[in-house]
Amino acid sequence: MRRTVEPAMKAPWFALAVGLLVLFEASSASAEVRSSTFASAALGREVAYVVDLPPSYDAAGSRKYPVVYALHGLFEGSGFWERRGLAPILAALRAGGGVPEFLVVAVDGGNSFFVNAPGGRYGDMLTQDLVAHVEASYRVVPGRRGRALLGISMGGYGALNIAFGRPALVAAVSTHSAMLLEAMPSAEQGARRGQMAAFHQIFGNPIDAALWAANDPLAQARRLDAKRAPALFLDCGAEDRFGLATGHRELHRVLDERGVAHSFELPPGDHGYEYVRTRLEKSLRFLGERLR
Repeated sequence: MRRTVEPAMKAPWFALAVGLLVLFEASSASAEVRSSTFASAALGREVAYVVDLPPSYDAAGSRKYPVVYALHGLFEGSGFWERRGLAPILAALRAGGGVPEFLVVAVDGGNSFFVNAPGGRYGDMLTQDLVAHVEASYRVVPGRRGRALLGISMGGYGALNIAFGRPALVAAVSTHSAMLLEAMPSAEQGARRGQMAAFHQIFGNPIDAALWAANDPLAQARRLDAKRAPALFLDCGAEDRFGLATGHRELHRVLDERGVAHSFELPPGDHGYEYVRTRLEKSLRFLGERLR
């Protein structure tokens, strides 16, 4: 015999299921990655960026949030945050309460190493124009205490360059596989053709030794005032194919010598986003703790 379930019997469960679905959809919809542009005076043009908004942003009224500025690697752009599978890692951390809510802003820095050079003032684009735009356009905590940097490969170079050269800008910095070289890059040292072309585009061909030294994080670390340094988290794969583990060991040694507090790890791994995805949760937690 077929049993018929009366509407009165299934309505409470149905309503609960619908309610949970609506709640889930509302929560999911409130977490959003938006693409936009801003006018950069330093570069004299519009620059693309994406912003990853926390789930509560649209409904939080006047609440202000800290910001993590995410700097991409060579041959990437602002879309790397989603394209490389980093946004879902942050989403999972947010959902589990692993980090406080903050914005992530990823800007298109081309192959600039995020420095000021004859090819463009990309350092000023980031530290002046982008920061000013974000703090004027979004509800964020202004000033050093509300800012952090996350850099990957070339972006790690840029993040450390800023951290050491302009330590008053951000409260914390984390990097994965930062491009730390103990000498100016060359094909003889293992740099690939495309990489050398990127180096030459920014630092000249031949490479301008003075321009390189002025931006080299290893050189800057040797002059860093320990009392002014932001909180630092550094890691690199021990099997990094470009030999960047050696530069990281040297930076670790220099920071220790100067008494600069930092977290340093050299776990197994190669260079690339497969490695980064295994490490991102740890660095986001580090930044989140410093931005609470």
